[in-house]
Amino acid sequence: MLLFEYKILFAADFLLAPLLIVMWIGIAMLIRNRKYKGTVIYKYFVPALVARMVGAVLTALMYQYYYGGGDTFMYFFGAKDIFDALLGAPDAAYEMLFVDMSDWKLQTFDHVKFTTFFIKEKEALVVKLGGLFSIVGLGTYIGISLGITFFSFLGCWCLFLVFYHIYPHLHRPFAYAFLFLPSMCFWSTGLMKDPLVIAGLGFFVYGIYFLLMKPNGKWIRDVILILLGVWLMKNIKIYVIASVFPATLIWFFLMFKDKIKNPTLRKIATPVFMIGGGGLAVLAVQMLGNSFAAFSLEGFLEESAKMQWWLTLSTDRDGGTGYTLNFEPTAMGLLKVFPEAVNVTLFRPYLWEARKVIVMPSALEALFSLGYTVYVVYKVGLGKILRYLITEPTVTFCFIFAFIFAFAVGFTSMNFGALARYKIPCLPFYFAGLIILHSKIRYPHLGSTTIAASKAPKEKPALV
Repeated sequence: MLLFEYKILFAADFLLAPLLIVMWIGIAMLIRNRKYKGTVIYKYFVPALVARMVGAVLTALMYQYYYGGGDTFMYFFGAKDIFDALLGAPDAAYEMLFVDMSDWKLQTFDHVKFTTFFIKEKEALVVKLGGLFSIVGLGTYIGISLGITFFSFLGCWCLFLVFYHIYPHLHRPFAYAFLFLPSMCFWSTGLMKDPLVIAGLGFFVYGIYFLLMKPNGKWIRDVILILLGVWLMKNIKIYVIASVFPATLIWFFLMFKDKIKNPTLRKIATPVFMIGGGGLAVLAVQMLGNSFAAFSLEGFLEESAKMQWWLTLSTDRDGGTGYTLNFEPTAMGLLKVFPEAVNVTLFRPYLWEARKVIVMPSALEALFSLGYTVYVVYKVGLGKILRYLITEPTVTFCFIFAFIFAFAVGFTSMNFGALARYKIPCLPFYFAGLIILHSKIRYPHLGSTTIAASKAPKEKPALV
């Protein structure tokens, strides 16, 4: 029996969707009123969540009635098996949630329709988390999707809080970048890997910033968020850690450099910290590569070849919109293709490459990204941009992460449809970097340190 003969949306989904949306919005309003009342960011919390709830419903409709299949189907079937087992066979549900499939009892297999995604570790984690959210969603696909969407939204909100804390006067453009970016509102929702990874990335950055760079004594919460973020990224998409970790190390070094009072020592410290941070970043990635074979050069090329083969095959089979990158399977070959891969992620598909209606929103967003980049470069100037890359640690952090990640997904996707989903972790950071650069023209007399001291709240905005 073929996958497209199955359904993920039923009458119960359409009946429960309004009630569950109201429930999650009600929870959001309680959080907002308790934590953000009287602040300028109060007005963003609920609308940003509503935008994602709409996105979750639209993605569910798209997978059911446009694609008629996809990984999300298999995630749901596994999550539904867990939910059904929770009601009738708690012992089996426990094994499905917390025990590796190789150690299951024979009776547990009787409660599983498809074992495909329980075998693979990354997919199994998404199934298990979907099973947990199915408790709140009453076993419905839309209920699970809305629960995961709310969880992902909290991660995005964490990212927004970090940047708001550093540059409070830029709260509005940061809200657009982290909370209302169309691709984020659409693709960071539902029962998929991407919203869970986005949540992990947000928790990680939030915890690192407030634990190491601007500590306020709530270290237990920050450590928990860091560990949660690392766990999600490591077990679902480890290349996100490989991208954000070097950027975070350099960010930390440059932020620490600003605490040096002597101007001469601070100037000397800048190249020292950059070289030291870069060296530690390379060492960290090398250690990741030793621990996870996929992140050695050979492993990366092997995994990339596999992903390119599959996505190219599925593109040809489904009549999708694909692209190609010509490269040599060497370190120098990767270096040569780096600009082209970054360009694909940030600025493509071009309008004339959007041969399907569903690709058009990605093309329009890519066109905006290209236009805004040209505008910022023109207004700020290349010379000042290079200077700000050294003097503004957060700008450096944003672009290092965005470019590394953009290369990774642009190099491996080979399909604009898949790329639209894969690239969402780096887009808010790229736009945030441009926003900060642009602000240097609008607010030339203000620096991040001055702003943080004069306009930032006395205490960090809480997560919940």
